[in-house]
Amino acid sequence: MQITLVMVDDETLVLDSLERILSKDEDITVVGTACTGSEAIQAVRTHRPHVVLMDLLLKGEMDGVEATGRIRSMLNPPAVLAVTSFDTDVYMRGALDAGATGFLLKNDATSSLATAIRMAHAGDPMISPALTSRLISSYVTARTDPLCRAARTQVKDLSAREIEVAQLVGAGKTYDDIARQLFISASTVKSTIGRAMSKAGADSGAQLAVLVAQARLDLLDSPSP
Repeated sequence: MQITLVMVDDETLVLDSLERILSKDEDITVVGTACTGSEAIQAVRTHRPHVVLMDLLLKGEMDGVEATGRIRSMLNPPAVLAVTSFDTDVYMRGALDAGATGFLLKNDATSSLATAIRMAHAGDPMISPALTSRLISSYVTARTDPLCRAARTQVKDLSAREIEVAQLVGAGKTYDDIARQLFISASTVKSTIGRAMSKAGADSGAQLAVLVAQARLDLLDSPSP
């Protein structure tokens, strides 16, 4: 299936570079580009892409976090893959809360861009391994914190396997990685994440991973199978 893509970055040289990286991937077509949040929203309305590649540090009246939230609130919205750097923890949290499917470190774009786009289109959480521990740790609080208690309430109905898979997502593992590690199929991994998301009220696999980490289940008795 052909995946259509809108790319958003306030540096035209970066957009050109990303487009060159994707030029050999015949299943991905760039249908539009934007340099501001407002242009991104208009490009999505015009082109109705499957995936939006969103730079979080946009200049102007609307950053990439706000643009992500507005795009994800549209009817039948595209997946949003956030492109970030090491110094954007606050932006990463904001983008996750706004509904970003995954996060790609800019330095990983050359080797992982096409894979990340395909994963976002498939609804699979994609977080650059180098970013995973930072994102998760930025949410983890003391077990007495109200946010921890709220997270435990949200994940209380998850099975042991659902928690295990969510923790592996939080460790930066792809669905294929998890399938190999647990000796199950990738489709089983995806359905497990889907059920867990529904139970916990999470909008994405990445949000689910954060909730499970925030619940500090390592400090509780083992969950029921």
